Amino acid sequence: MTAPSLIAFALVFLATSLFVSLLLGLGLRLGRDRLRSMGARAERRAAALMLAVPPALASLLTGLLAVDSARSLLAGTDHCADHAHHLHLCLVHGAEWATRPWAVELLAVVGVFVGVRLFQIGWAHSVAQRAAWRFRRLGEPLAGHSRAVFVPLDEPMVFTAGALSPTVVISRGAWTRLDADEQRAVLEHELAHVVGGDIWRRAMLALLACFAAPGFASYALRLWDRSAERICDRRAADVVGQPSIVAGAIVSLARGMSRGQAPAGAVFAAAGHVTARVHSLLDGEPDGAFGATRLSRWFLGAGAAG
Repeated sequence: MTAPSLIAFALVFLATSLFVSLLLGLGLRLGRDRLRSMGARAERRAAALMLAVPPALASLLTGLLAVDSARSLLAGTDHCADHAHHLHLCLVHGAEWATRPWAVELLAVVGVFVGVRLFQIGWAHSVAQRAAWRFRRLGEPLAGHSRAVFVPLDEPMVFTAGALSPTVVISRGAWTRLDADEQRAVLEHELAHVVGGDIWRRAMLALLACFAAPGFASYALRLWDRSAERICDRRAADVVGQPSIVAGAIVSLARGMSRGQAPAGAVFAAAGHVTARVHSLLDGEPDGAFGATRLSRWFLGAGAAG
């Protein structure tokens, strides 16, 4: 195996991933109303599939092509040796790709982009993790909840941060804005992010988005964020028994705080997506679990048929 020969396989991976993500992104856009009617879990599943399926299919196709090349080489039936001066999708006879500036430059640009994106994601979550540890030292655990800390700050803050040790941070300035039922609703909402592993899931999707069509990738991430918030709102409403209490807590917090008050890696801040969340609660939006299962089955069926 030679390094130049891998250029062709890398290009196949990129082209396949971008093409599939473009198709799925168009479907996600065109079907947004249908997905919304199916419920938040269906929306979140669709967004996750749109980001995860393209690089998965691209990896599978690239791997199959590499295996086929290897089998041909081992069997002595590879035709590349008879055609030394044209581009080959071959693990050995692919040096000609290194003489194509466009191919080398494209892969270099993509490599730099992915490297920068990895650094940004890692740095944001590092900042958030340090903030979580700092607030744990500054505050004290809420009674009965080791993952939640109360900090004596007048600045209103409610967010979940820390991929390594997810922590719910609630400040005195936010807590005093809420009555007892609303406090319970907010706490249950943020704990739902912790239990569901939403922080590390979001980080993984952000990484996969590097290999998706840019406009559709950002749309899918926003859709995943919004639906994740509504899912946690619904769980909080199930616990407190009244969706109106959760909606009231969201509005109360939104009046005095902004998303910018949370660390960059704290993807889930209480002040986000207020209007959509309140309407979802008060309009009785379906959970979407059945729709999410149907989407997964459809993708598995389509993959098996392909």
